[in-house]
Amino acid sequence: MDQLRMIEYQPRHWRVVYPAVVLEHEALFQQGKALHITAPQEAERIYRRIMAACGELHLDAVSHLGMLLNNRTPGLGLTYLMQARLLFPKAFEEGRDVLLYESTGNGFVLTAYYAMGVELQKAKRWAEALALFESVFGNFTSA
Repeated sequence: MDQLRMIEYQPRHWRVVYPAVVLEHEALFQQGKALHITAPQEAERIYRRIMAACGELHLDAVSHLGMLLNNRTPGLGLTYLMQARLLFPKAFEEGRDVLLYESTGNGFVLTAYYAMGVELQKAKRWAEALALFESVFGNFTSA
């Protein structure tokens, strides 16, 4: 079964490895992303189509769908946005370990985290948003 994997390539430095099914749907995701603001219902259909093929493995589609749902019904999308954390291995510790954006594959996860923080802010869950941003984006050192 396809699954998202994280590899610790240096102590406390992780890289996300995606199954082929996620990469095969990247062009379709870019179409949805282009329609995200101007045609949100069409973008939602695209994100759901990607999720039908990839499950929750395409974290960008999951997070973008969460943003659309949250815009429609505040709070609803947060359920989708929290999925990224469930995919992480137990050895990964937020606030201690590092996901560098330049490391192949990590962009999807970092985008999902960013979207989650923005949606927490929209829900006026300030402390949670700040803690998320500090734990994910506040501790990076150069590679």
